[in-house]
Amino acid sequence: MFNQVNAYRQQCGFPAVQQNTVLDQAAQAHAMWEGLNNQVADNETAGQQGFTGVSYVDRAVHFGFPSGAIGGGVSAALYSTSPLPESQYGQYLVYEWISTVYHSQILLTPVTTIGIGEYETTSNGSTTAWGSLSLLNTSMQQVSTSGPLTFPCQGTTGVPYKAVSESPTPPNTSGPWGTPVVVMGNATDTIVLQSGTMTDTSGNVINLQLLDSAKDPNKLTQAYAGVAYPATPLTANTTYTVSLTGTVNGTAFSRNFSFTTGNIVG
Repeated sequence: MFNQVNAYRQQCGFPAVQQNTVLDQAAQAHAMWEGLNNQVADNETAGQQGFTGVSYVDRAVHFGFPSGAIGGGVSAALYSTSPLPESQYGQYLVYEWISTVYHSQILLTPVTTIGIGEYETTSNGSTTAWGSLSLLNTSMQQVSTSGPLTFPCQGTTGVPYKAVSESPTPPNTSGPWGTPVVVMGNATDTIVLQSGTMTDTSGNVINLQLLDSAKDPNKLTQAYAGVAYPATPLTANTTYTVSLTGTVNGTAFSRNFSFTTGNIVG
């Protein structure tokens, strides 16, 4: 998981994250809580098996991370009818997160420390890998000196072409959706998205759904972030050209680039 997260971040200019042993403990405890209680959730409930804290910050503080930490985390489960190497479970879990509208934003949040947890359970011959990441800092870090970054970015290849589920469900979707484009500024920035399209190699134009902190009905998108996504899946192994416009702190910006999907479902 660590290598895949950093591969995604660094290819588009985001600062690399460093593994933190305290956050590792918090993430591992939450992954175990998921497995013990057979559920995926960001928040734990006191009294349940393996409870170590309600939120990602609470659990980090429980294991010794400074209070008042900033950031968040992601959790997921991966089901397999045959055992896989731990590294492959981790890679597939990161595919799940990067292909979703809300969790992808967390992977690219302006922090530089990460904790990683993975716990496996077996039932009726099938294995479930329960995963959790904690991405926290005592303060947010600077992402860029030249305006917002995006993921994907120019030349990115092999990203999932569709995602099948997320809680909460992204607005204006009624089934699987396509690769989201995350726009990330510095912690003190305010991002507003104004327009977004993807165009395939045949010239077909897809109008993207736009979320920023003002447009997000679920109130999960932070002011320094935005995301533009197709409401239906993209096509595998296909190049798309992205055009985005918006403002950062009231100043206009635009991003134009091409990326290529892989044969990957998140």
